[in-house]
Amino acid sequence: MNSSTPDAELRGVRKVYDNGARGVEQVDFTVTKGEFFSMLGPSGCGKSTTLRVLAGLEEPTSGEVLIRGESMRGRPSHRRPTNMVFQRLALFPHLTVADNIAFGPRLQRKPGKRVGEIVGSMLELVGLAGFGRRYPAQLSGGQQQRVAIARALANEPAVLLLDEPLGALDLRLRVQMQQALKRIQHDSGTTFVYVTHDQVEALTMSDRMAVMNEGRIEQIGLPAELYRSPATTFTATFLGDTNLFEGDSRGDLLESPGISIKVAGGGRAVSVRPEHVAIGKDLTCANRYHGRLEDVIFQGASTRYHVRLTSGVLVISERREETGSPLAVGDDVETGWDVDAGVVLNQ
Repeated sequence: MNSSTPDAELRGVRKVYDNGARGVEQVDFTVTKGEFFSMLGPSGCGKSTTLRVLAGLEEPTSGEVLIRGESMRGRPSHRRPTNMVFQRLALFPHLTVADNIAFGPRLQRKPGKRVGEIVGSMLELVGLAGFGRRYPAQLSGGQQQRVAIARALANEPAVLLLDEPLGALDLRLRVQMQQALKRIQHDSGTTFVYVTHDQVEALTMSDRMAVMNEGRIEQIGLPAELYRSPATTFTATFLGDTNLFEGDSRGDLLESPGISIKVAGGGRAVSVRPEHVAIGKDLTCANRYHGRLEDVIFQGASTRYHVRLTSGVLVISERREETGSPLAVGDDVETGWDVDAGVVLNQ
């Protein structure tokens, strides 16, 4: 394989079901070797269907799937160099942790000594050295998830596919597993393709990510790039919170119902993240508006403020609690932002 050949590639993939329902429409992307690539989107957007097409669990209506430059056309899932981890782990309850991990290598008829080496290295990789003799029922949910990942990696797949594997875990455990998964992926060097509807999960773990909507890819890029420079209104509103003002721009001014906004360039909307919106008295930013504080929401490290402008438009600001003077519901305030804080959108 040429070193520049992607580990996974989808070219113009479409999936239309027998009843006419469209699963995905014209999906194109490449995943490079050793990359943590995530697909993010709401339920029904086509991300899991795309993953199943990669795995060979769904046959695309048209288009091409390549793994390390080799076409997977007509190749069933068990003959592809991929493994899949689901939210429902399906560990073998009657087998020990070690035997669960050894299942694949034994099926491939690898020598016993080699199987033992693989099991030992996988347990070390997922931080479960010394747990080999336990059974799945004797483990926590997070530990079971690590066993499932170790079992999948033991087969040495070119690409590991993960379909919302952390969805059933509580918040604290989910955060811990996000950190563990990223470390496992980095240490193993295996290419991960990960599906989630959790924005924080995708932003935390991904090297690159694709935002999907209605069977299509809205935007692909680095997490920070997608958050800071969304290309569409859907990406802007789905990935994090934003103040979105739609309207028509005339030169450097966008006219939206109830508000005129100074912008850098023409477009059909402008997105302003709440953390870039100032709030207080006597502001000096380019876009400055008067209003009344309608709600104050304490969020721990930060506080969110809902300001109702005199025109009736709602603007949301977020700032760290320690900055500025205290504000209370009912206060007359100013809110606003500089021109470069707004991202102009054309679609």
